[in-house]
Amino acid sequence: MTSDTIWQLIRYALLLAFGPLITKGYLSSDEVTTVTGAIGVIFTAAWGVWVKYGTRTTTASHAARINTPVVDPATGKISNN
Repeated sequence: MTSDTIWQLIRYALLLAFGPLITKGYLSSDEVTTVTGAIGVIFTAAWGVWVKYGTRTTTASHAARINTPVVDPATGKISNN
């Protein structure tokens, strides 16, 4: 399952959860869209902080060495230069 699929499922779950609030008139569909987007932004920011928490930076001279492992940002695979 890709991350796009997971995000789509989360969006559908949030919209399904807000459905009764729309039908009872507590919220409009525009407000639900805004709240769903805000929840997504907050979750994304929190996830970014969580993933980066505890990581350390390295010096340019150390990163330039040939035997320094590199993590591919797209796949997460670790390789040596």
